Amino acid sequence: MRTRKVYLRVRMTVEESQRLAATAQRWGYPTATDFVRASLGPLSQLAEEMHRLEQRQAATMSAGRADIARVLRTEYVLFAMLENLAKTILTYMPAPVAENRAAAIALGRAAYERYLKAVGLSLHNNSKAAMQHLLDLDS
Repeated sequence: MRTRKVYLRVRMTVEESQRLAATAQRWGYPTATDFVRASLGPLSQLAEEMHRLEQRQAATMSAGRADIARVLRTEYVLFAMLENLAKTILTYMPAPVAENRAAAIALGRAAYERYLKAVGLSLHNNSKAAMQHLLDLDS
């Protein structure tokens, strides 16, 4: 069976045509037509490889999105638990009597500062500025 030839005409500026001819000569092709024919195979392979790369990137991004969603759900649960704990403590903790009120407030502030310092020391995400701020609270 004979193959039919298809002719393709491309309009180029003189500068583009000269660049094409110079590139073909630099790559060792006798004519620009031979260079274009030889370039078609690698271009289709490159396009296929780019498509596979895009698919891998999309899968990676999808997995990352799923991980972030899971962390956000966990964070929401932790904040809900902390809120419920604070409500429970504040609901059932008796108010201090009037004569001990100033001492209770001072003890509470001292305990809160110790708590903030402990939180600052336990940070493991290299947030040195936040940790330094918490450590400098008593100064």
